[in-house]
Amino acid sequence: MRIERWAATIVPEDRDAALGHIEQARRGEPAIHEFRIRRNDGSFRWIRNTDFPLYDEKDNVERIGGIAEDVTETKIAVEHQGVLVAELQHRVRNILAMIRPTVVRSADGAVDVEDYKTSLAGRLLALARVQTLLTRQANAGGSLRRILESEIGAQAHSENQYELTGPDLMLSPKAVEVLTLAFHELSTNALKYGALSVDSGKVSVTWTALEKRGKPWLAIDWVEQGAPWRPPPTRRGFGSELIEAKIPYELRGTGTNSVEAGGAHCHIEFPFREAESILETDAPAKTRLYGGTVDITGAPDLTGKIVLVVEDDYYVASDTVAALRGAGAQVLGPCPTEEDALRLLEEETPTCVVLDLSLGGGGPRFEVAHKLVKRGTPFVFLTGYDPDVIPDELAGVVRLQKPIALRDIIEAVSRL
Repeated sequence: MRIERWAATIVPEDRDAALGHIEQARRGEPAIHEFRIRRNDGSFRWIRNTDFPLYDEKDNVERIGGIAEDVTETKIAVEHQGVLVAELQHRVRNILAMIRPTVVRSADGAVDVEDYKTSLAGRLLALARVQTLLTRQANAGGSLRRILESEIGAQAHSENQYELTGPDLMLSPKAVEVLTLAFHELSTNALKYGALSVDSGKVSVTWTALEKRGKPWLAIDWVEQGAPWRPPPTRRGFGSELIEAKIPYELRGTGTNSVEAGGAHCHIEFPFREAESILETDAPAKTRLYGGTVDITGAPDLTGKIVLVVEDDYYVASDTVAALRGAGAQVLGPCPTEEDALRLLEEETPTCVVLDLSLGGGGPRFEVAHKLVKRGTPFVFLTGYDPDVIPDELAGVVRLQKPIALRDIIEAVSRL
């Protein structure tokens, strides 16, 4: 084949490098290189070429030989594997970031070491169960009924102690994660103090679809009957914070939990889209943050600084906000979605920003980062991703690796 005809099949961006390797072979040096070609049907393929010199009887390079191999599928497989590894690393780091606040918050309501150990072990097991469910298939959620059966069934003495009523619905991964933890807390409390603590008690869970602000929502009611009488709790526990704060923040809905005659009554509502992202962008109610006192003695003073926090995990966001406020900063947000952050930036001018890369799942996103660069607002990334997912134009931004000590976040913000 004439060199001109061969070179014409190579995409322009790779052509000069490929011709350079041909010249290398002409000098007597074998060359192995890869380039892209465009076929007659318009598709692109990756080719790995091995070029080598062919000598005449006087030991001069007479011709160039080559072995071409189509490695397109291999390149795609390697790229896909890289994406999977990055997502796995991100998920593991985020799980570890979730464990820290779970450990800390579990200590708040424990009456002794044994109680703390039991509560923490149960919450970690619930977290393990939900991760097992979510990692069976990429980007898949889970059945609401199955989640309820798993969490209540683990605590009930028999199937007669609970009744589930509602259509078979598949929830998004985010909803599965949050609701599994919520149902674990409700089931555990029902076994300790409520309807599941006596043989005659019963838990009824009903769920229905409804329309709200022109969009489909899901309403869930947890009602206990026959529980022994007990006075209403005087403090907000782990489960109450999860239902009344984490659900509104991460699922953009509402959650209430109360102890009434007969046992607990919990009502949850949130925007619903089957098998898709559960996060909505339509004006959510302002989120309340609970339990945020963090010891940051000796940390830098951030008095006078206005810091925006953009983070989709409620516990990480609330602890970061508490740490920043403890250091004297005024905090904007926190914002759980890119849309919320962009809306807030239209109205406010923060001194700096703490920015999570993956908001609501779906991989890293950089729209907020690019807007901050354009505005000249300094920021740090708070992420479970490795640095190779960050575009070259943002490579100079400080990257805080999850899980991270809250004091390190304060230190990084102070240096901005």
